[in-house]
Amino acid sequence: MFKVALLSRWHPHSMYPDERYAKDLLSQPDCKITCVWDRNAQIAEQWGKQYGVDWTTELEEVLSRDDVDGVLVTSQPADHREIFLSAARHHKHIFTEKVLSLKLDEALEIKEAVEKAGINFAIAYMRLAIPQLAYAKQLVESKAIGEPVSFRCVCGHAQGLKNTLPEYWYDPEICGGGAMIDLGFNCAYLARYIMGGFETVSASFSNKLLGKRVEDFGSCTVRFKNGASGILEATFDSPLMSVFEMNVYGTKGAYYARFGGGDIAELNIEGRARQILDIKQLPCPLKTPVATWVETCKNGSRAEPYGIESAVDLVRFMHAAYLSDQNEGKRFAL
Repeated sequence: MFKVALLSRWHPHSMYPDERYAKDLLSQPDCKITCVWDRNAQIAEQWGKQYGVDWTTELEEVLSRDDVDGVLVTSQPADHREIFLSAARHHKHIFTEKVLSLKLDEALEIKEAVEKAGINFAIAYMRLAIPQLAYAKQLVESKAIGEPVSFRCVCGHAQGLKNTLPEYWYDPEICGGGAMIDLGFNCAYLARYIMGGFETVSASFSNKLLGKRVEDFGSCTVRFKNGASGILEATFDSPLMSVFEMNVYGTKGAYYARFGGGDIAELNIEGRARQILDIKQLPCPLKTPVATWVETCKNGSRAEPYGIESAVDLVRFMHAAYLSDQNEGKRFAL
């Protein structure tokens, strides 16, 4: 039996009725939740009662338990360093919501601690297990659309416009930024997975619509190591409830996919009729991040492409993107 503690109910994905990671964990064979932790005693107690398990506000107490093999972390990003380093010291496997950390030096410190402890780490790159999004990697690698030329991805929702986000979501000391580090992060890890590593980034952010301390819209132009270019966009101000769209262009064709608000996968290859693909028939070689994490913790393999190396790469990307915006869009190498 793989025994897990839930750490912090700060993130909306840990809250009712979402609870996506806890639900995914409990759907895996031979897994159970043994205790929960939150700094807020009222939240911790309520959470513990919901699952019928022990609760605590003391981090060291939960990490010292013998009935905890791993931790599922949904805390504010500003707390990640403390939690991850403590978990590594106690040799507890780690699954986390994004981002790994707010600073690159902290990300490297966490990576060193994870590797030294010999524990398994996975991060919640949920879009990698969406068939119509992940399928683009196969098209690029097989050169079905020719040599890759460009990639574009946009992720947004209307919660900024509707004023439904908690005010702490706009605190850079807690979250590290706004739309780009939150929603654009999804575009970035998907781009890295499909197109390969980033070479450079230039960014431009805006907070003009909401007037918060962080950006409600962000755009990054990137160059990939394979020579292709890309545009990554994120917004809290989409008039649509949710939008996630992706385009991949090659020398012999193009691919378009949408997730949320009308899923679709469309392939257009030179010399062929345009195809609307059956999403249910698309191959998706990756399990969800949670399922992959559980499996690797049990068998000792690595949780790629959800592992610590990719998590550090994305901190490096976000660090460069925010630095670029602060320097009037100057292009930075990664």
